[in-house]
This record gives sequence, structure tokens and C-alpha cells, in this order.
Amino acid sequence: MSWLTSRYETIVRRLENKHHFPWILATGCCSHELHNAGLATYDWQRLGVDDVAEDPTQCNLLILAGWINTARADEIRKVYEQMRKPTSVIAVGACMLSGSPYDTFETNSKVIRAADLIPVDISVPGCPPRPEAILSAVIELQKKLKPGPTAVEVLYEALKD
Repeated sequence: MSWLTSRYETIVRRLENKHHFPWILATGCCSHELHNAGLATYDWQRLGVDDVAEDPTQCNLLILAGWINTARADEIRKVYEQMRKPTSVIAVGACMLSGSPYDTFETNSKVIRAADLIPVDISVPGCPPRPEAILSAVIELQKKLKPGPTAVEVLYEALKD
């Protein structure tokens, strides 16, 4: 009986490493590309990214895109604190990585990068990056969380024999 329990726990742990429940905070052009990554053409569900949840406490993946002003920075910190641990973060786009090149219409505004607010696991450069780059970031995150072959590589090896 203990063998079955330990085997079940192992399977659940492996699935959790390969399955992500995202919370998306996106503005501007990058929000369109993130939306495209979830549509049928690119279908990030095949990589283990589930539908967006209704509450950040249900999520373990934070995807950030677009520019950050001071109000947005507070929202990002608040959401990150509410999320399930361990939390992974993917920062998408040039604004998120290096600060916005656009005027934020705030007095005394300063450049705010995602890495200045919370720890970022994977960065996706581009303005805006293509959905393929976003999917590559998900694959890189999975490799970082659980080194070893991806599910696609394991299936390919099994079919090759």
C-alpha cells in the first residue's frame, strides 16, 4: 500500500512541475501576443499552461507584460504575494524588461522594471515578442523547474524504438 501512495505522490509532483496555472497582468501590445499564445494556432495548453484562473491564490505562474507605472507596481507586488508558492514569473516584452519607452503621464515618474519589483525566472525580449517566443519561455521554465527531458522528448524516444 505504501508503494502505491509514494508512486501517486511522485506522479502528482511531476505533473505539478509540468503544469502551470497562470495569472496574467498585461497591458499594451504584449497582451495581444499573450492572447494569441493561448489560441488554437499556438495552444499553450499542450505545454501544460491551463486556463487563467479567477483568483491569484489559485495560480503558480505570473506572466507580466507591458509597461509599469507606480500603481501597476503595487498591483504586481500584491498579486505576487497572494500566489501559491513556489511561484514562477515570466516577464514578456521590452517594457517589462527595461522600462517603458512611453510617457506614463505621471509627474516624477521613473523607469520601473519587473526585476526591480519581484524575482523574474524567465525573460522574453521583444516589442512585442511573437507567441513562439512566449511558448519557448514556458518550455524553458519547465526545464528550469524539473531538469530532464520534456514530455515531447520522452514521447519521441518511445515512438522511435
